[in-house]
Amino acid sequence: MATGYEIDYNDKRFTEVTSQKNAAVKESDKTYDNMINSSDKYFQQQTDAIKQYGDKQTQLQQQQTDFAIEKVEQQKEQAHKDYLKEQSGAYVDWQKQSNDYGTNAEKQASAGLAHSGYSESSQVAMYTAYQKRVAAAREAYVRAVLNYDNAIKEAQLQNSSVLAEIAYNTLKQSLELSLQGFQYKNQLVLSKAQAKRELEDTYYQRYQNVLNQINTENALAEQIRQFNEQLEEEKRQFNESLAASGSSGSGGGYSYSSGGGSYDYDDYYLDEDDEETGTVVSSKEKLALGKGPISDNTVKKMVASGEAKVDTSGSKPVLVKTYTQPTTSQIISNNLKLDTQNSIMNSRMKNK
Repeated sequence: MATGYEIDYNDKRFTEVTSQKNAAVKESDKTYDNMINSSDKYFQQQTDAIKQYGDKQTQLQQQQTDFAIEKVEQQKEQAHKDYLKEQSGAYVDWQKQSNDYGTNAEKQASAGLAHSGYSESSQVAMYTAYQKRVAAAREAYVRAVLNYDNAIKEAQLQNSSVLAEIAYNTLKQSLELSLQGFQYKNQLVLSKAQAKRELEDTYYQRYQNVLNQINTENALAEQIRQFNEQLEEEKRQFNESLAASGSSGSGGGYSYSSGGGSYDYDDYYLDEDDEETGTVVSSKEKLALGKGPISDNTVKKMVASGEAKVDTSGSKPVLVKTYTQPTTSQIISNNLKLDTQNSIMNSRMKNK
């Protein structure tokens, strides 16, 4: 008979623990992967929103600048119209004043100054006034155009500055959000790995518990095997001793021979009232106490096993109970009972 027990790692309990661990790890990984994907999607949406907001601000700023420039261009155009109008008015006024048939000419003729030196001087003065008026109008127009052009350039520069600031803020917010997304995603990745380690540790301990349980079962099976082997050996020895003892007797009773003669133990009874000595008294005395006799088989077993012995020191032979040291099989049996109880209790505690 084999004395060792190998561990079957294909045992259903092992495969169940492994299957449960794989399922738990898969579910945990799926949960964290979904969280990571959702995180990526969320931060991408936030980044797109920041970019769209920046584009909208840029569009509004450009529209404001374009409108401001448009108003300046309108003012510039109006200044040009005013200049042309002033130039035309100066020319018309000069023509009126210098016309030979005009009001001034008639006045000079009435005064006798027509075609005189005064008349020529008046023409020169009127033309000079006309030229000055045209020059002043042109100077005002040029100065206005310069101011308008400067206003346009200033608006453009201011617009570029605002647009640059909008672009900077948009980029800054996008970078900050990207950093937050990276940190959050990295934390999720670390948490995913930590959760996986904890699950593996948990199921490793369960695997070890199954291994310990199987080792305990194997040890218990080995003790039972040894107990049964010892028990079979004791039965064999007892049967041999019983057969050897039975061959020396006669009839159905068990007898003992010592010096003075042979005595039949069917005439004697175990005195149960005397537990300290266990003295066997005669049948007459025992019957008087109202107790039955010891059977022949019982006497044989008691003498053969050493549980009782014959005492012939008195006037009659008696059977005396003796203390019997527990056998190895009895000790193993008791230990097995204790180990089984402990194993059952530990198993119940783990299941809880």
